Amino acid sequence: MKVYRNFFSLWVFAAAIAFAVRLSAAPAAETEAPAGGLGPLAPAGEGNPAAGLTDGLTETPAPLAGESRESAKDGGEASVAHIREMRFFLTIPDVVDQGGTLPVLLRGATGLQAIEAQFSDASGKKIFSFSGFRVSGPGPGSAPGSEEGESSDEYWAALGGISSVQQPGVYDFALSLFFNEAQTLVVNRKIRVEKRTFVFENIPLNKAMSELRATPNARRDAEARELLALLSKSDTSAVYHTAAFCLPVAEGFRETSFFGDRRTFLYTDGKKASSIHYGIDYATPRGTAVYASGEGRVALAKDRVITGFSIVIEHLPGVYSLYYHLDRIDVEPGQRVRSGEKIGESGFTGLATGPHMHWELRVSGNAIEPKNLVKAPLIDTNELFGIIKKDKEPVETAAAN
Repeated sequence: MKVYRNFFSLWVFAAAIAFAVRLSAAPAAETEAPAGGLGPLAPAGEGNPAAGLTDGLTETPAPLAGESRESAKDGGEASVAHIREMRFFLTIPDVVDQGGTLPVLLRGATGLQAIEAQFSDASGKKIFSFSGFRVSGPGPGSAPGSEEGESSDEYWAALGGISSVQQPGVYDFALSLFFNEAQTLVVNRKIRVEKRTFVFENIPLNKAMSELRATPNARRDAEARELLALLSKSDTSAVYHTAAFCLPVAEGFRETSFFGDRRTFLYTDGKKASSIHYGIDYATPRGTAVYASGEGRVALAKDRVITGFSIVIEHLPGVYSLYYHLDRIDVEPGQRVRSGEKIGESGFTGLATGPHMHWELRVSGNAIEPKNLVKAPLIDTNELFGIIKKDKEPVETAAAN
């Protein structure tokens, strides 16, 4: 199943929803978005909530019945909302593959202060969560209803990642939109994770490599905890790169291991250990130039027990690229790098059976298929506005009295 990053394709294949949301100062708290819907939603109180769905792409979405949650301040009465009504467009995919990304795009939510998304199982147990962040739009006047000098604060995005070991099935997705004056709107969706096929492989290790994996090692364990903590961080101000990634090595190098490979390491003492391969391995001669796959900030650059000389770059909130088994490192923690800038050279360090370069992407803490974000942008706002342009009416917001 293809992971639909192109939002025009999401419309065509019914893999996402684009709708307008009406926010009012009423006491109710949540709204349920329809599964797989393309067309407008019937307003509240007009019979079946599924009524009004159409097959066309040129209809103007009617408001979704959504109400705000007002919280009391300092034990007093609930605050009075300044925003009485608004309409905005939101896209959320219906289907994501194992190892795919879960992009959320929103435009036109005046007064929005923060976005939090949560992916949960049927029992309500949280699997992972991620935060939204502001992004720049496609430029003044390029979207319907936009005006010269329109603020980029009108455009928000959030990006989650589905683990390759996430079991196929239907999951609950809750998107919480936090507005000024303590209002919160929660949009609930059902998202289906589809199965994909992965490679199974046995990897014999020599004695030194067997001991490296199997023998207790305090430094190795501390480095694992450090990396896990780093990849779990999400700084909403860290918006460096939204375009597609470039490959970390020149084209033409053979891929020797793939994302999601199910590995069995064979130790010299006859024991075995299972593992998941989180990235792609390129068979590069020692000293091959390695490039930053996107603009960002170097979050880690050091020698590690298992991964050897390693680099981690932060590109977006909760979005990181990782480069392992390098022969040398040419950057320092905290350094800003450009997309395609040389950051080091490939090597044969750490747990490696031959010279190669391991490239990995993490989104909301989960390893995802790197190729997906080479084929399409991480955050494609232009595609979102392309969808909106098909509507007859522009995005509208109504301010409070």
